[in-house]
Parts: sequence; C-alpha cells; structure tokens
Amino acid sequence: MLLIALLAGLGGCEIKGGDYPPDNGGATWQLCNRMWEGLYTDQDGTQIDHQIIFYPDGTGEESLLCSYYGESWEEYYDFHWFWANSVLNSIALDYRGGGRLYMDHVYIDSNYLSCLLGGIYVTFRGY
Repeated sequence: MLLIALLAGLGGCEIKGGDYPPDNGGATWQLCNRMWEGLYTDQDGTQIDHQIIFYPDGTGEESLLCSYYGESWEEYYDFHWFWANSVLNSIALDYRGGGRLYMDHVYIDSNYLSCLLGGIYVTFRGY
C-alpha cells in the first residue's frame, strides 16, 4: 500500500501532454516549429539574412542570403541538432559532410533567440 501511495504521489508532478515536452521543461518547445530570422554582418563584412528552423525530431533547415560588396548569393543547409549541454544553452548543428557548428549562450525569450554564432552575437526573431 505504501508503494502505491508513493507512486500516485510522484505521478502528480509530471508535465501533462498539453504542456511542455517532458525532456527539458519546454526549451525544445520554445525553439522548434517556427522560423527564426537574424540579420547580421560576419567578420569579413558579409551581410547575412539567416533563416533557421528547428524540428523536435532533431532535424533542421537553414538558408542564408549573403551580400558582399554588391554581390549576392544564397546558401541552403539541412542539419541534425541537439542540446550540447545539460543547462540547454548550447545547440550543436551537425551538417551533412561532417561539419559541426555551435550556437552558444542561447537565450530564448518569447519571440527572440539570441546566441553566440561563429564568434558573433546574433539575435533572431521568431515567426
């Protein structure tokens, strides 16, 4: 009887289906299934319109519209992503062909995501 009472009491603390995913208290829910857009200039002066989408299954897509001294081009990538640490403020992006990029110091607040991306602080807006 004591075991049944203990199990019933512990079950009342779990996150229910309509709330956040139980894996990380909502960080994945905040991150996924929306398009994030950031506008920034990288170290060599290239202006970048960066759009990125994260999916809860660990996949993602991104596009970069780049402009450098009047020349423009687009780049598209598919990736696999995962939270790279236990405090959920670093995301690893693994690209086909073996490249890995980290988004560090990730902070998500409402419709904004800020991070350190390749040595540049970037703020993305969520749509």
